[in-house]
Amino acid sequence: MLYLGRVDRNKGCDTLLEYFQAFAKADDAPTLVLAGPAKMQIPSHPKISALGYVSGEMREALLANARALIVPSPYESLSIVLLEGWNHAVPALVNGRCKVLAGQVRRANGGLAFRSAAEFEEALGYLMTHPVESATMGVQGRRYVDREYRWPTVLSRVEDLLAQVIAGRRGRSTPPVEQP
Repeated sequence: MLYLGRVDRNKGCDTLLEYFQAFAKADDAPTLVLAGPAKMQIPSHPKISALGYVSGEMREALLANARALIVPSPYESLSIVLLEGWNHAVPALVNGRCKVLAGQVRRANGGLAFRSAAEFEEALGYLMTHPVESATMGVQGRRYVDREYRWPTVLSRVEDLLAQVIAGRRGRSTPPVEQP
């Protein structure tokens, strides 16, 4: 399991660590890898590996080998890390209390959301024990990124928006600006 980013309470990491430690009581629990600078105390636990800041190469390697990406933040407007995970076809487990993350996961069908410790354990357990379905979620996440966030799509949307703004200004009668 992978968490990428600043390890911070504001990013939901306190909840992640609490929920994961409860989940990790089972002998077959996966390891949670935290990659990013820590702004809070990370508990000493045999199934938690805190790497601190990682290089770009290491980040890519972590994403390429992750079984799931966990995004526990309740306050995201757009999670670049989520999109990066999907770019590697990694299924996501997100905080369902964040409407943006939950909405993206639902639209992409690229993972699962949790709103409580019990839902976290159930969702993480599902991702671990259903490798085919989990891999399918990751692929669907990548398709969502392809459909919504690749440069041709983004540029086309920006160009359409600019054309609408220009057309709106042309259609509007504005008084001439007086020259001094």
